[in-house]
Amino acid sequence: MTDSTNDVKKMTQSVGGAMEGEFDLTPSHTEQRETIFMMPPSRVIPIIFLPGVMGSNLRMSRARTAKVGDENDIAWRPDTLGATTLFTKVTTASLLTPEERQLKLDPDETEVDYYRFTENEGRFDPSGDQTQTSDNRHSNIPDSLRNVGMLTTDRAAWGADSTKKSAGAATAAQKARWRGWSEIGFNDYRDALEILEGRLYHITDPYYAQVSHNPLHEVWVSGKDYGRSVTGVNLAKWGAPAGKALEETEVLRIANCLYPVHAMGYNWLQSNAVSARKTAARIRALIKSYQDHGQKCDKVILVTHSMGGILARAIIHPEMGGLNDAVLGIYHSVQPVHGAGAAYKRVRSGVTGHLPTALVIGNTGQDVTAVFANAPGPLELLPTSAYGQGWLKVVDQNDRVLAQWPTNAKDVGSQPGTSNALQTDGTPLKDIYLQKSGNWWRLINPEWTNPAGKKYKNSSAWEMVRQRIIDSQDFHDKIKHTFHANTYASYGTDATDKNLTHGNVIYKVDSLSNDFNDIASSISPGRGAPSTWKIISEDGKGDLIVMSAEKRKFKLKLLSPRDPGDGTVPADYSAAKVKAKIHFKQTGYDHQGSYHNDFVLASMLYSVVKIANTAEG
Repeated sequence: MTDSTNDVKKMTQSVGGAMEGEFDLTPSHTEQRETIFMMPPSRVIPIIFLPGVMGSNLRMSRARTAKVGDENDIAWRPDTLGATTLFTKVTTASLLTPEERQLKLDPDETEVDYYRFTENEGRFDPSGDQTQTSDNRHSNIPDSLRNVGMLTTDRAAWGADSTKKSAGAATAAQKARWRGWSEIGFNDYRDALEILEGRLYHITDPYYAQVSHNPLHEVWVSGKDYGRSVTGVNLAKWGAPAGKALEETEVLRIANCLYPVHAMGYNWLQSNAVSARKTAARIRALIKSYQDHGQKCDKVILVTHSMGGILARAIIHPEMGGLNDAVLGIYHSVQPVHGAGAAYKRVRSGVTGHLPTALVIGNTGQDVTAVFANAPGPLELLPTSAYGQGWLKVVDQNDRVLAQWPTNAKDVGSQPGTSNALQTDGTPLKDIYLQKSGNWWRLINPEWTNPAGKKYKNSSAWEMVRQRIIDSQDFHDKIKHTFHANTYASYGTDATDKNLTHGNVIYKVDSLSNDFNDIASSISPGRGAPSTWKIISEDGKGDLIVMSAEKRKFKLKLLSPRDPGDGTVPADYSAAKVKAKIHFKQTGYDHQGSYHNDFVLASMLYSVVKIANTAEG
């Protein structure tokens, strides 16, 4: 090839963020033309990463942006926290009022902040052209992103002078954005995305093979510790009580395929049933795109974080995404399989100790409820009937349990057999979530639900909240037995103070006057069961004032978490209930940061290779 033919004749963006290049093989002054297209191998198994709740970037509709008076339509972009404030015209995100939070995080007025795409151009603005507005907006994937796997900067995209760049060329960062990486919280998920993309692209290494006579890239060779090595490792190191170590032959067996890593954000304010249909359609379109480019592609592998695991199960459910036959397998990290007690706690008392979540979602019940009560997605994180009974408790000053819900027991109060009897059915929906507003253990404070005054046709805001709660539990009833047959899962089982979790949510009786003898008398048997106490006030930070049937007032104080987990999802009540081939029970990380942990990343790689080995052909 002469110098005159080294220039790219045509560069186009192929599916998956890769670039196709067309090159002249003969001098340009000749009439004869022969070209070669640089294409990836013919078989592709895309890996789809699904983030957790609040893990996808969202933008507001044009109408909502105008209503709140913001300079841009950013609703949620957590990667910007720290370097700048998330919301415009507010000194810090924590100063947002409940009304502002409800308006900005409205499931009916938001969509995923896609790269150069929108679901509805009539209502939403796409991010702009690729090299200007869009790239600036999606700079959570830095322009300096290093080459990783197939995501490499084209030579025609180099240099500061844009006039000399090929129109079709792209940087590694732009290709990653095309893959959806900028739709999600890159700070939280970067390690997982880059390790999957890099390791699975470099399975074999002909140069290393000449020296070692082993065709595998050295990072896959047993006994070589290049960080997160996975072959020949005893699974007990990553917290698995059983399971066979990964063999080099298993890695080599999957080397005849490409594994482009895509991220797919979703509107986590909407129901996972809705997101499942949208995401499944998107996956089908991606598979078809690969097929249209002449590649063999019929299945994907899903890798999830937190609520992304619930979404994945909805994606494969026949009445929602219906994609089970197109999913080869799933790896879950810290999935709240049947919800989490922390969801109930946060509605009552806000988010504490989980920056930046607390900063933006709110550290009071008033702040959280303004979003939570109006968003089906977060409501689907509440404990379900499969979570277990008795997780909401009230105890006396000696930690003796006075009452607990849900329960099948009939809590009859002070007058057995009378109208004071509380009818329960053992489900959180009836026993807790739909309780009357005066019952202190109920979920939602009606006064906090609609600070923005949103209007609904043919229904009140409060009735809409109640219906969302009912729908959220119905959703979980449908998917409670839905698990992919080829599932692997990791989760936190930390019992240290830092990551203790609200598996149980416990209120403790406290005196208003420091007269503990008086309070002991007020709650003694025969004075009225806790179900007869009525709420007088709550501060949104964990303290309630209640009044007994005898008109005595006292305080209920929300206790700190006590159960093993990751600080958000309890191990025993929820995370451990995933049906999986291998459970990786781990410690040393919090919920949001699970994919920064080496053992999570190693068990993820192990699981993906195991899943890929089940592909036919």
